[in-house]
Amino acid sequence: MNLEIVTGWKEWEQWAGEGWNILPLIIRSQLDPGGLPHSWKKAWEIASPYSVVLESGKGGRYTYVGLRPSSVLAGKEGHAEVLRIAAGSASNAGSAAGDGTEGLEGAPLEVLREWMAPFKAPRPEDSGLPPFTGGCVGFLSYDVVRSLERLPSSSEDHPGFPDYLWMRLDEMWIYDHEQHQLYCALHPSVPANVSAAASAAELKALYEETLEKAEEMLEKWRQICEAAEAAEEAEPDTSSVPDIPAATESGEWPGMFSAFTREKFQQAVLDIQEYIRQGDVFQVNLSLRQEAPLTSSPEEVYEWLRRLNPSPYMGLLRSPGFALSSASPELLVKLHGDKVSARPIAGTRRRGLTPAEDAAMEAELRGSAKETAEHIMLVDLERNDIGRVSAYGTVNVPELMTVERYSHVMHLVSQVNGRIAEGKDAYDVIAALFPGGTITGAPKVRTMEIIEELEPVRRGPYTGSMGWIDYGGNMELNIIIRTLVVKDGIGYIQTGAGIVIDSDPYREYRECHNKAKAIVKAVLCSEAIRESQPGGGAEGAK
Repeated sequence: MNLEIVTGWKEWEQWAGEGWNILPLIIRSQLDPGGLPHSWKKAWEIASPYSVVLESGKGGRYTYVGLRPSSVLAGKEGHAEVLRIAAGSASNAGSAAGDGTEGLEGAPLEVLREWMAPFKAPRPEDSGLPPFTGGCVGFLSYDVVRSLERLPSSSEDHPGFPDYLWMRLDEMWIYDHEQHQLYCALHPSVPANVSAAASAAELKALYEETLEKAEEMLEKWRQICEAAEAAEEAEPDTSSVPDIPAATESGEWPGMFSAFTREKFQQAVLDIQEYIRQGDVFQVNLSLRQEAPLTSSPEEVYEWLRRLNPSPYMGLLRSPGFALSSASPELLVKLHGDKVSARPIAGTRRRGLTPAEDAAMEAELRGSAKETAEHIMLVDLERNDIGRVSAYGTVNVPELMTVERYSHVMHLVSQVNGRIAEGKDAYDVIAALFPGGTITGAPKVRTMEIIEELEPVRRGPYTGSMGWIDYGGNMELNIIIRTLVVKDGIGYIQTGAGIVIDSDPYREYRECHNKAKAIVKAVLCSEAIRESQPGGGAEGAK
C-alpha cells in the first residue's frame, strides 16, 4: 500500500507551540476499488470488547472503524463512569456503566460535554479530509429525554439498558467510498510540558511512535481485507441460506415475546385517536417491541444486515454484554461548522414485488393525503426545533417529500437546514432536536407523555441516536430505528407507526411488522447459517 502523510512533523511543531493537548497524525493510502472489507469478522477478532463501525451502506461516502478506544463513558439515571483503557488492553468492563476509574454525576448531555471539554485538537487545513477524524462515537438512548423534559415514569425499565455509552477514539480507520482512499487517523494526548514546546526531543519521539502506529494500522487493514476475501470464498453466500420461516415475510419474529399484544396495541391506537379528538395532539408514534433469545451474535446479524438492507446510517456498537446492530435510514442531526441539518422521514409503503407494483406503491404513497399531511406536520416540527438553535431567518427546506427506497420499504424524506446561532454548541443542538419528532409526534412533549402512558416498556436505545462528535464540536447522529439491540444474549427489535385520526389500528400494527422485516430476516439468516455449520448452535450473543 502507498502512503501519504497528510498531517506530519511540520504541523505537529506548529500545533505544539500553540498549546493543543491532542495532536492529529493522519496518513492516507490510495486503494483499488473494493478496498472496503466484505466482512468485519477479522476486525472483531483483534478488537477491544469496546469497538464500533459506522457505515454508509446506501447513499453515504465514509466508513469509520474504531477497535480500541482510549476511554469509555457510560451512564444511567444521573450517574456515569469513565473507563480508561490502557494501550493494547482488551480489558472487560463488566456492567452497563463498566468498572470505571472515575465517577461523574449529572444530566447526560452535561456529563458528555464535561468529559470531552479537556481535549483540544486542531482541525487540519486539508479540505479533502473526511468530516470526522477523531473524537467520540456512541449512542444516547431515548430515555435521555427524561433529563431534558419532565415526563411521567410509568413504563417498565426492562431490561435496564444503559442510557448512554460513548467511546473516545484516538485510533481510527476511515474509508472514502468515492475516492477509494483509506485514512489512518491518530490523536495522541500530549503531556502539558511537551505541548508547551518545552521538549522538542520528547515531541519528536511521540511523533515517531505515532507514525509507526499509523503504519501498523495500514497493515492491519490489509489483513482484515484479506481475511474477509478468504472468508467469502469459504462461507455460504446469500443464495445458499436454508429456508427461512414464512413468518419472516410478515415481520414477526418466530419464538418472540412482546408485552404489547396485537389487542393492546390496537386499543392504544384507539386511545391515541381519542386524544387527537380532544385536541391534545395531532400525531403520535406508537412502537412495538419483540424480543427473543439469540443463537447468533450481534456481529453475525450485522454482517447480514449489511447484505440485506444497506442503509445510510448503519453501524455496530459493541460492548461487554450489550450491542447495537443498526441499519438506520434516518439522520437526526448533522452539524458541520455553523451549518445544522436534519433529514426527517415520515410516510411508508412496502416495496413492490415487481417494478410495476413498486411504482404503484410509490404513487400510492405520494398520493396519500394522510401520509403527506403527517409528513408536512413533522417537517414543521423539525423546522421549529432547528429554529431554537439557529440564527433568525436561516432555517430552510431545500428538499421536500422525495421518495427513498430500502430493501423492504420506501419512505417520504425531506431536508431541513439552518445556521447555528452564536454561543450555541453541539450539545445545545442535541438538546433542541432530541429525540427526533418523526419518532415521537407533534406536539413533541405531549406525545412523549402519551407514549409513556401507552407503551408497556421504556424504549431504551430505540429512537435514541448513534453517531459521532469530534473534538471541534462537529457531529452526525442517526435515529436508532431498524436496529437489533442485544443485551445478555437476548435480542430486541422495536418498530413504530405514526398514528393519526384516520389510522386503521390493524394496518398500523402490520406497518410495525413490515418495518421489522429486514432485521428479522438478518437474525434468521445468521442463525440458519450457524445451525447449518459443524459445531453450530446456541452459543448466544457474545
